Amino acid sequence: MSETAREPGNDARSGGSPEPGNEVRGGGRRVSRRGLLSAAGAAGLTGLGAGAVGGYASAAALGAGTDEGSALASVRARSGPEAGRPPALRVPTPAHVQVLAVDVRGEEAADVRASAREVLDVWHGEAAALHERGLAAVDEGAPSEGLRPASLGVTVGLGGSLLDRAGLADRRPPHLEDLPEFGADDLEPAWCGGDLMLHVGAEDPVVVSSAVEYLLRRAGDRVRVRWALPGFQRSPVTAEDHTATPRNLMGSVDGTVNPEPTEPLFDSQVLAAHPEGALAWMDGGSYVVVRRIRMLLDDWFALETGEREAVIGRRLSDGAPLGGEGEDDRPDLAARDDDGEPVIPRRAHVRLASPESTLGARMLRRGFNFDLGWDTGGRRQAGLLFTAWQADPRSGFTAVQTSLDEGADALNEFIRHEGSAVFAVPPVPESGSGLAGTLL
Repeated sequence: MSETAREPGNDARSGGSPEPGNEVRGGGRRVSRRGLLSAAGAAGLTGLGAGAVGGYASAAALGAGTDEGSALASVRARSGPEAGRPPALRVPTPAHVQVLAVDVRGEEAADVRASAREVLDVWHGEAAALHERGLAAVDEGAPSEGLRPASLGVTVGLGGSLLDRAGLADRRPPHLEDLPEFGADDLEPAWCGGDLMLHVGAEDPVVVSSAVEYLLRRAGDRVRVRWALPGFQRSPVTAEDHTATPRNLMGSVDGTVNPEPTEPLFDSQVLAAHPEGALAWMDGGSYVVVRRIRMLLDDWFALETGEREAVIGRRLSDGAPLGGEGEDDRPDLAARDDDGEPVIPRRAHVRLASPESTLGARMLRRGFNFDLGWDTGGRRQAGLLFTAWQADPRSGFTAVQTSLDEGADALNEFIRHEGSAVFAVPPVPESGSGLAGTLL
């Protein structure tokens, strides 16, 4: 739920793609920085398995010389007019998602690699079929019968645990290290970690749910679900202004000051740089932190409006920083009121999450609400399914969360981080459809 600032004059809600020609080296072949955003679909392991999805295939070598699986890759299936970016980073953000983590079965490294290869091979092919034909055409009697694909997009991330278990620990970037403990953490181990992340988004919840069930069914007993969480945003159809920043269940705008692919600093903020060596497979990729954040909504709404605004540091009515005129105004952290007190309180979330407090930390945030009703003890199970995409979680999410902890973020009194994971999403080369045949 943290904020990261953009450069003045950039529109945080603008679309578009980076300028062409911004290329980097990755895995021994030319990989464009647009590669990460070049097509939408499923990510996979080359060597554990890679395939063509919707005419797009990719691989970035982890390093040469191993026969058992020495490369990682990601594959994005073409997904509608916004084939310039993966579903997880698509603009506008889909109204419904489900994010889940699975563990790959197997005790020995070779068994883990074999199972992962088979699962990813299946997911690659099925992701293309789901978009091009729709689930009902692929799976007779599917719940989505009569529904269009609804901008269905599938993205897969790799957990550090998979690399360790598959005998590829030397190819695990330090960026993929486990997150430290934070003051707002109340983590449930069953809702943390995972070998693979499956991120499915669409404009219709039935399409999302049906696609997730189908992909897991096709994976069979080679994986088991570790945790899963469905999320949602407001529907563009019901929004008075579909370009406005969505609100979370606390009533606050959520997603202001987000970097976008059109901004000059997007690459350095969101895309990883690993140009050489054993980590080259992630050059131009992105690391995503996933957090399950429960909101203490009864306590929150017991506050007066002004008290809630002081906690966040923004007006509830329009999202403007306190003392500012509009949502896109840069928070003035030096402003003082007539009594000499900061206009934006010292413990306000906006202040502590700002680049001035985090040594310039920035990340691309995608937040979704979740509402699972009430548990048997009468406790509300609702909050934020938070995903943060960045070049390096250590200087991105971890830096921001540490600042929130050390500054005693006022928002921490009303939230609990109950689930946590970090995954790597490798880049997508501009071309390479012939590579899949070689690998498989």
